Amino acid sequence: MKTRIGIGFGLRFALILFVVATTMAVSCPQPTPPEPPEPVVDTKSEERKQLESAYVEGLYMKGNCVLSFDWTTFQRAVNPVRRNYRIQSDDQSRYLNIRYIDAIPQHAGDEVECEIHYRLAAGESTTLIVKLIVLKTTDDYLWLWNEFQKVGMIVQRI
Repeated sequence: MKTRIGIGFGLRFALILFVVATTMAVSCPQPTPPEPPEPVVDTKSEERKQLESAYVEGLYMKGNCVLSFDWTTFQRAVNPVRRNYRIQSDDQSRYLNIRYIDAIPQHAGDEVECEIHYRLAAGESTTLIVKLIVLKTTDDYLWLWNEFQKVGMIVQRI
């Protein structure tokens, strides 16, 4: 009789243990799935993309090159002491003059305030004072950009 009680008790104990273990397993919180990654949103304007893909030295406005440097009809002057860069047509009817107000930028991401004078046609001289960011660089050139004005330049390094 002792063996029957022992077997019945063991069977009940195993059944209770199974029920408790199953209940605990079901009530355990599931692991939290990872958050989906933030969608990559390209915040660059079309005008900026156009400047970044351009390679002609000159002045860009609203995505278009409005004054391009041409070795056959233009001159270039660079003055590191005055922090000045200038390109102009041989007859001086069209020009771009940049004076870096603070330091001369050197690396992508640098910000610089500039005084820009340009003339695209006779009688149309314009002056801007803007903060520009260096978008990219090469050994010889800088890509400068102002998002608010949609104005950019590809200029020779000083």
